[in-house]
Amino acid sequence: MQTTNAVPLLAEYLSRKKLAEELHVDVRTLARWKTLRKGPPHVVIAGRALYRRSDVAAWLAAQMVSA
Repeated sequence: MQTTNAVPLLAEYLSRKKLAEELHVDVRTLARWKTLRKGPPHVVIAGRALYRRSDVAAWLAAQMVSA
């Protein structure tokens, strides 16, 4: 039997709660952004919104405002 160190399929995804903690916003803010199609891209699996870290990073970069 061969063992592999496979990375879990959803390893780079964050739950709404975890992303809210990292962005220092309320979970309801992310839910509102989702409704308004204003926030970072997400996938819905089993009724849960999941956010890929690389998509969140790209979304954050796109929010840059020049002074």
